[in-house]
Amino acid sequence: MLERRLGKTGLDVSVLGLGCYQFTEEFHVMQDTADAILDYAMDHGITYYDTAQMYGWGESEELLGRALARHRDNRRLRFSTKMGYFEGTVREEYANTVRQTDAKAFVDPVKMMRALKHSMWLLQKDVIDIFSIHEPDWPQWQIDYEHARGAAIDFLLEAKREGLVRSIGLGGWDYHVLSQLVKSGKFDFVLPAGGMSLLSKPIYDELIPACVQHGVGVALGGGFGQNTPFLITKDRRWLELLRPLEDERVQNVVRKLERIYRLSDETGLSLPELTIRYIINHEEIATHVAGAREIAHIRQNVESAGRGPLAPDVFRELEEIQKIGECLPIWDLRDLSRELVKKLAHYTGGKI
Repeated sequence: MLERRLGKTGLDVSVLGLGCYQFTEEFHVMQDTADAILDYAMDHGITYYDTAQMYGWGESEELLGRALARHRDNRRLRFSTKMGYFEGTVREEYANTVRQTDAKAFVDPVKMMRALKHSMWLLQKDVIDIFSIHEPDWPQWQIDYEHARGAAIDFLLEAKREGLVRSIGLGGWDYHVLSQLVKSGKFDFVLPAGGMSLLSKPIYDELIPACVQHGVGVALGGGFGQNTPFLITKDRRWLELLRPLEDERVQNVVRKLERIYRLSDETGLSLPELTIRYIINHEEIATHVAGAREIAHIRQNVESAGRGPLAPDVFRELEEIQKIGECLPIWDLRDLSRELVKKLAHYTGGKI
């Protein structure tokens, strides 16, 4: 599989990575299935894995850590994790894995060190390849974005100096905040969630130019629109459900989907394959961390990535589709799609 340099981290990573959230109990995936997904990925050229402390409330880090131990002879494997989501009560079944704490942890270096050491323990690593602030736009972090100052940033820089982490980064949804922090030059890596799909690529407005300027490595999350169904399954019934909605941004989605579906028909490529290979066309993105809940998902994604970038004419058509007009933000699209799923199930007697 094609590999790219992940910016200032200095790591070479596969253009398709594995996002390690969806194979946890939160998505009702059994652990033996998660193990099979990880083993298949590690045996078939995926060298980059992204997780976080809140993914499965520790289960994701533990599953990944065990897989990395099983494949310890593969020295090309790289991983990232994130600290955050300190606040709130965890479910009882996870109480032994994740500490329960409060908002003060977001500015307490002692709590942050406990979080870092806990990730090391679950991942079975003495050094973390990439350690990031999860959702740096959250006010609990008390970050001065203009000057890139705050307790969490100081902690990451110190952890890097001490050799506990090799590189430091950011992961989140607020692309403007991510851009501001990237421009400080203090970070090596960024993972923008939902920042690009077949419909839109808002990270190219500000964030990607900042990353290119400062040599920051980019891993993309949520390339399938956070599992928005009409970006995964080509079913023109979605269009009929979307057309009556009066929002112009929804109508732009309809216009784009009509052309995307037609392109899929003409090329014989599924929507997931179009997505994976379209993202590979963008050399500024080192890797796309697609999730997987079944072994079939990771197998299909690996096969798609193995075919490399799209042909120039197909890529140009998708670029033209991007220009049609503004769409709903990906979170709103995902919420809308959930309502459409219910409606479609009602119309079809539960069959979608």
